[in-house]
Amino acid sequence: MTTMTLSAKRQVVLPAELCRQVALAPGAQVRVELSSDGCSIMIQPATNTLKKPMSVLLGRVKHHGKPITIEEMRGLAIAQTMAKADNL
Repeated sequence: MTTMTLSAKRQVVLPAELCRQVALAPGAQVRVELSSDGCSIMIQPATNTLKKPMSVLLGRVKHHGKPITIEEMRGLAIAQTMAKADNL
């Protein structure tokens, strides 16, 4: 949790990492609501987009095991495509 200070204009600055996680860029529209219990404030993107920046995805994906080369990934993708074609 991050503690922020409310300015004289009642503004706060959202941490950059938090904005990246929910795909908020400067100028993005947000929706601000009081929670149902009345004790907290919820800030959400105004538009629910399924597109996330690559930085968000890379931060969440973890690979366990030995590293894989790009060529190995391409080979796997080709093999999967060929397997799907054979099943049709």
